Amino acid sequence: MIELDRIADRSYKTYKARLKAAERLQARQRAWNTSLLALAVATTIASIALLSDDRMYGSAGPTVLVCVSVAALVASLVVAGLNYGVRSRDMFMNYRAIQRLSVEAEAQQQRGVFDDDSVRKLSERYNALLDDSENHTSADYGFSDPTAAVSKWTLRATRVLTFLPYIALVVPILVVLPFAAWAFRGGQ
Repeated sequence: MIELDRIADRSYKTYKARLKAAERLQARQRAWNTSLLALAVATTIASIALLSDDRMYGSAGPTVLVCVSVAALVASLVVAGLNYGVRSRDMFMNYRAIQRLSVEAEAQQQRGVFDDDSVRKLSERYNALLDDSENHTSADYGFSDPTAAVSKWTLRATRVLTFLPYIALVVPILVVLPFAAWAFRGGQ
């Protein structure tokens, strides 16, 4: 019974933490997609605008825009390498499988009918599911269990990293502002 209780408890905590991990990865994918799309649109508008007025962004404007474009390319390659979408989907599938295992373990607990073989099989399935996926972070665990001993700094850092691409939207706004001012002046 002790082993079954341990599996039920661990699988429940793991599934909740993996749920938070899937949500974190999905949020980061959305944030980076939004930021990179805005940056691509802004640099394209700025590049086209430079064809009409090569002084629109000042004497260093074209160089700055090339640097911003290169930074956008580097960011997009890094984000593509982090593979947030696929990792989020994998984490989702894993947490759903662990959730099913957790429900099974809880059902066996409630029925009070189990044997060493069924508990061993549950344990083997749980371990296989752990091996089948990347691990969640300590912050994911902290978000899933507010009583967990996870530092507030770790939780804040995770939130900031997830929100950072939205903060980066300042760059495309700054890139488009000179064009908007130029357009409102009638292209002069």
